[in-house]
Amino acid sequence: MKEKGPSKTFTQEAVESWLVNLTSKEWEPHFDKSTLLRGRDLYRQGAITSLDLQQKQAVVSRKVDRKVTYSVIEWNDKTPEIRSSTKDECLGPAIAVAGMYEIEELIEEEHERMPLPEKSTEVIDEEKVTDSNEGAVVEEETEEAITKPTPILPLVVELEVTLAGGLTATPKWKNGRSRLLVYAEEEKHHQVETDRETLLRFVALAGQNNFVFEKKRGIFRLRKWKAVADFAEKILPSWRKSFDLKLKGDAIFLAKGRRDLGWEIKARTAKDRGITLRESFHLEGLTINASQSRRIAKAKGGLTFVPKHGLVRMSQDQMDDFEWWRRNRGKGARARWPQYMIFSFFARKYVEASPDGKLSAWKKSVLAAKAKGKITLPAFLRDYQIRGVSRMLALHKLGCHGLLADEMGLGKTAQALALMHAERTRKFSDLVVCPAAVIPVWMMEANERFPDINVRILGKSSVFGDEKGNCLWLASYTQLRRHRSLLEKARFSHAILDEAQLIKNPKAKVSQACVSIRAERRLALTGTPIENSPLDLWTIFRFLMPGLLGGRKELEQDLAESPVETSELLRRQVTPFIVRRVKTEVAKELPPKLETDLPCSLTEEQRREYRILVEGARKEHGDDLSLAMKRAPTHVFSLLTRLRQVSCDVALLPWRNGSECSGGKTELLLGKLPDLIQSGYKALIFSQFTSYLKILRKLIRKELPEIELFELTGNTRDRGTPVKAFEEATGGAIMLASLKAGGLGVTLRTADYVFLMDPWWNPAAEEQAIDRAHRLGRKKTTFVYRLIARGTVEERVRQLQGEKREAFRRIIGRIEPAGALANHFESLQDLINLREK
Repeated sequence: MKEKGPSKTFTQEAVESWLVNLTSKEWEPHFDKSTLLRGRDLYRQGAITSLDLQQKQAVVSRKVDRKVTYSVIEWNDKTPEIRSSTKDECLGPAIAVAGMYEIEELIEEEHERMPLPEKSTEVIDEEKVTDSNEGAVVEEETEEAITKPTPILPLVVELEVTLAGGLTATPKWKNGRSRLLVYAEEEKHHQVETDRETLLRFVALAGQNNFVFEKKRGIFRLRKWKAVADFAEKILPSWRKSFDLKLKGDAIFLAKGRRDLGWEIKARTAKDRGITLRESFHLEGLTINASQSRRIAKAKGGLTFVPKHGLVRMSQDQMDDFEWWRRNRGKGARARWPQYMIFSFFARKYVEASPDGKLSAWKKSVLAAKAKGKITLPAFLRDYQIRGVSRMLALHKLGCHGLLADEMGLGKTAQALALMHAERTRKFSDLVVCPAAVIPVWMMEANERFPDINVRILGKSSVFGDEKGNCLWLASYTQLRRHRSLLEKARFSHAILDEAQLIKNPKAKVSQACVSIRAERRLALTGTPIENSPLDLWTIFRFLMPGLLGGRKELEQDLAESPVETSELLRRQVTPFIVRRVKTEVAKELPPKLETDLPCSLTEEQRREYRILVEGARKEHGDDLSLAMKRAPTHVFSLLTRLRQVSCDVALLPWRNGSECSGGKTELLLGKLPDLIQSGYKALIFSQFTSYLKILRKLIRKELPEIELFELTGNTRDRGTPVKAFEEATGGAIMLASLKAGGLGVTLRTADYVFLMDPWWNPAAEEQAIDRAHRLGRKKTTFVYRLIARGTVEERVRQLQGEKREAFRRIIGRIEPAGALANHFESLQDLINLREK
């Protein structure tokens, strides 16, 4: 409890000056905690004996046993500065803190007492203050001053908005002079009295509402437009009632608060199938002029002040697209773009498209995309293939390039050859880039279907530039990378990427070689354009139509933050350029494929080895799968490989090499094969582990010594020989194939049964392998068996694959990579632990 107060010497100007300081700045943070606590104790005890308050400084005194200790407080623009008569470094600042509380109390008392009917006898002119021990000298008032009423000069608050400075509030008297900038001479001589109560109330409210006082100009300022908008909508109505406000210039628009803008991109056709894009803004039906539009475009957060209109903003939904536009629009507001970019810019959800008439008609033509006039196409093409070729022809004529994503076995090679044949020119040769294993397929198709085409294979003795006359170049991805230097001078009529998903890594040298190809027309072929994630599409479309999908980092970030919305956006962007058909739709004469999961129990040896691996992994990595993936991803993937190997057969483990085979899958397969072979059926057996294929070959030779047995792996140089022999075999036969080698460039349509020995995360690779057998020309049902080890990591991932795999549901299908396992399994135990059945 405060015992008593100090004697106070002050002027009204000093009170007003300190009021401004204390309402516009926080002073307590400038003192440490111990000083504040000690100062508060001095204040509560009434230890301060005198306070001399002046405009620029305050002298605070404490008298103990006739000994006076004082502290001087000077307030600069940023912080209070303290000088003291005591050498005690703690006492001096504490006296200053107590003095600050006394000043706050004095200001509050003066605010409550005003306005005064006449000059207060307590107010003492600072110029006539003598030593505090002698008391204050007060000038006696004359009879004329007592009898003559003093006029009251009312306060006016002037509000003004400037683009550079935000909102300013200036307190003025009716004579137009700023009260806080220049003290009226008339007031000093008691010729007029000012409305101090209103002034003090205004200063307090300005400080509370985040106005910053600029002492040199005597004004209060709000700089940020959000703060100005909050003031206009929440505070301005109450100020109208409390003060005499003068709204200067554009400040009259503050009353309208924030108003929503309309925003659109206007596209105009340019020469050579280009477009120019220009943004425009609308407010309540009026178009904002160019200079104001530039101001809006530069505003942070979408909120700013526009002369003659007031505070304007863009909705948050539009801001997302607007920020995207600012990042992607190029250097100039009228940067030139390919016409196909209209599908990128205007695929945004909240972008309003305003193409001119020609561009609008062009866009409709792309969406319809049918070849005009008579087109002579080979008679061997099926109806759906003719439609596919016609659409690609139409896209090429419109300056676009397409992705032919038909399901495996629907004749993408034949369609591509027909397309090149229909668009043959005398100008340049054509180029097809494909895996080395697929080159024989292209040669065979070209020779059989289009014998007039001159086919050449890129290699050491045959390179770009040495051809005589136009030809069709066939280049493996590896050879193209090796001959990349020749691409700088080479030009092609068509550039076609077969199995285009192989360039999904944009940093790979082979991908960079592909995108550097110069060609008049481009085409990508793949039945699995998305093997791992939607990002796979980015490099494919970088090859087809650069810029359509924006920046890769941005796309990757958007997919991580909002996968569903981003996938839908991607779908709208790429759909006009993709042709995708599945067998069930266009090849109804093709017999069905029946897919079945075969659960396989582990042997005791497998269980023992599996448990050892699990226990070791949990000791080494703990149970947090996400953390383990971050700290040691290579170790985790190595662990998963070992678990998959032991799920097939213990003999696959490096430390069990050469030991006796022991595996539930091996036993199940060997139990089924004899009946199938004796019935004259052919079986195709896939595994990702070539070492497992070796084990199976040895066991099959032992169990079925007379069976025709073929093998197809990455080490098979002449792939055509085993494939042809298997196809021509008249009775039962078995083909052992690695999933990678058997998934590209081979046709095994005579296979009746397909066994997938170690199915894993990515079903796209499995589908490629299965469709080696389930192709056009097949007459009988194809039976597909996936062998799944019970209770193991295989079963967990297979179940998750079933939940996640919705065939081309988003975009063209979204399948996550194995690295995403941590998104679905919290613990390592949940993923890999052996579950007893």
